[in-house]
Amino acid sequence: MVWVWLSLCVSVVVWPVVAQGDPTAPLSWQAPRSTPRATVARLPQLQSIICQGASHPCYAILNGRTLAVGERIHGYTLSSIRDDEVTLVRQGRQWRLSLFAANVITE
Repeated sequence: MVWVWLSLCVSVVVWPVVAQGDPTAPLSWQAPRSTPRATVARLPQLQSIICQGASHPCYAILNGRTLAVGERIHGYTLSSIRDDEVTLVRQGRQWRLSLFAANVITE
C-alpha cells in the first residue's frame, strides 16, 4: 500500500515536467528560440509607362497597378517617371527600371 501511494506521489510530481518537452532530450536542454526573419520585398516589375503630353503627368504600371510619382508599391516609392524608365526609392537606395533593358541599375 505504501508503494502505491509513493509511486502515485512521484508520478504526480514528475509527470508535468516530462510531458512539457521532449522526453529524449537532456534535462537541461531547451529548444532554440525562433527569431523572426526580415521579409525582403521583391522589386516590382515595370510593365508600361503612360505619358499623355507635357501638361499631363506620366504614370507607370508596376505589377499591374497604375502609379503616379510619389505613390508606393511593396515598400518602394516611385520617385520619377521618364519616357523609357522609372526610378524607385527604398531605404535610401535607388533602382532604375527600364522598359527595354534586361538589367536593373542600382545606385
